[in-house]
Amino acid sequence: MKLQRLSPEYLVELGTRIKTIRTYLKYDQKKLAKYLQTAASQMSKIEAGKAEPGIYHLLMIKKLADTDDYLRENLTWSWLLEGKGKGVF
Repeated sequence: MKLQRLSPEYLVELGTRIKTIRTYLKYDQKKLAKYLQTAASQMSKIEAGKAEPGIYHLLMIKKLADTDDYLRENLTWSWLLEGKGKGVF
């Protein structure tokens, strides 16, 4: 079975949404990387669209977002993954 990669455009958009969540929560890359149990350099690559976040990273970002009242009510999986529906702003 051939592995399908995510498009560079999608990765940039996903990275931008992750960065939006991070900045809304007032986390720097180092703090979020520690929460996600990854390196700050990897976090930088994910936000720049140069690396794919793992499913673990996405689950933990959503879990972290759910600790904030506003994000819990407004951040949807659809927005996080596709940029559709309710989001941060």
